[in-house]
Amino acid sequence: MSDSSANFFSALDRRIERYDLLQHAYYQAWSNGELTREDLREYASEYWHHVSAFPAYLSALHSQLPDGKLRRTVLENLMDEEGLQEGAPHSDLWMDFAAGMGAKEETVRSRKLDPKTVALLDHYRAAMGNSPAEALAALYAYESRVPAIAKTKAEGLEQHYGADAQTRRYFTVHTTADVHHARVWHDLLSAELASHPEQSEAALQAAEDAARALWNTLDGIEAGRQARLAAAA
Repeated sequence: MSDSSANFFSALDRRIERYDLLQHAYYQAWSNGELTREDLREYASEYWHHVSAFPAYLSALHSQLPDGKLRRTVLENLMDEEGLQEGAPHSDLWMDFAAGMGAKEETVRSRKLDPKTVALLDHYRAAMGNSPAEALAALYAYESRVPAIAKTKAEGLEQHYGADAQTRRYFTVHTTADVHHARVWHDLLSAELASHPEQSEAALQAAEDAARALWNTLDGIEAGRQARLAAAA
């Protein structure tokens, strides 16, 4: 990695570290075993919509790219998300998590989303229409953090909530799968900026904006949890 690329990713990681989801109150409560089954069911039902939309984000990016390595690599990741290379579609794995928490599929699919979740979906859809560097930075901001988060969630589900292997499978798969995905986005972004260094600042901002949108979505989920606590008091 060149010095300029190393400096860029150091700056990028500092920006998205401001929105370290493992430090969010909701994930802290998850790790501490403080969530109820209803809390987890609500979270699973809400966040499925981001997970299920992820292939559409990739498809939107793929459709705007010229023929070449970048477009083909995005397609490979899209196929992986949809379970076309091996395994099951990742959205189906997440639905197994929701079902393990007692959610019904039709209820998940028809759920009225919190405005902050709607904003997250809109943000990623819009980000895929920006420059390739900005789109890749937004993808990296999400997937580079997934392995550590997935590991923590899987451990919490097993230790505190008695979730079986099928319920935990999305997280156990992503403990390793997104190590590869994050590396792919890292390498593609590095190559893109080597050709277009003038886009570095825009890419940094795109990564930070994406990280903030993910944090805000958890704010909405945590607000729902607090409202349920208040109602039960």
